[in-house]
Amino acid sequence: MARWGPYFFSTRRRFREERLLSYIRREHRRGRHLMEILDDPYVTRCGSREFVWETLRDTQLITLLDKDVREAIQRESADASNQA
Repeated sequence: MARWGPYFFSTRRRFREERLLSYIRREHRRGRHLMEILDDPYVTRCGSREFVWETLRDTQLITLLDKDVREAIQRESADASNQA
């Protein structure tokens, strides 16, 4: 058995998933659309298209993106009402 133990590769996969999810959320908060982010070279280097979609499907990222969009809308409407 390798010196890293039997779970070395699954830990590495989880690390890649976390980095991918962090990148997607950060870029989305900067105002980019999800499909645009998924076409980034960084995302394509993270793994196959199937890996990316599997990662998105198995996480709460969609919920977080929805929350980010709602917060941005609330900020914009608050700014607009303050300027009026």
